[in-house]
Amino acid sequence: MRLFTVIALVVVAGCSTLGSIASEGVDFAGAKADAHCDRRFVTDGGQAAAFCQEVVSTVAAAEFSDDCRAKHLATPGTGLCPREHIIAGCKLHKKNDDESLTWDWYYDVSEIVADAGRNAGPDGGPTFDTQLHGVAEVESACADPSRYEEGAELAKP
Repeated sequence: MRLFTVIALVVVAGCSTLGSIASEGVDFAGAKADAHCDRRFVTDGGQAAAFCQEVVSTVAAAEFSDDCRAKHLATPGTGLCPREHIIAGCKLHKKNDDESLTWDWYYDVSEIVADAGRNAGPDGGPTFDTQLHGVAEVESACADPSRYEEGAELAKP
């Protein structure tokens, strides 16, 4: 009876752990998850950008996170992009193989830039390749075929 109790506890603990892994957006046996890549926060050598890309309901959350780190030196995370300081976004028309949906959310980064102060720059803090300051600028970016080859439409948080 004691052995049965121990086995039952191990099984329950294991299920709890698997549930935790799946809910945190880690790819697990084809489970779909949400993930984001926050380009505002990069490691040394990365180029900060005033947006965060999120992919919703993907089977490739781990690969998306790996690409975020490796290609952009940016900050990946599970779930959706943070909503604080969003100006607006672009819902991409690109068709993903797993039928996931992708958004680029553009942010007001003035506080980040102000915090960097005189030390802003490649060696001392963030500089941003582009900054959009209003919904009209984001809408224009969404319509720009050089930025979104397959098209995108304005989205509000």
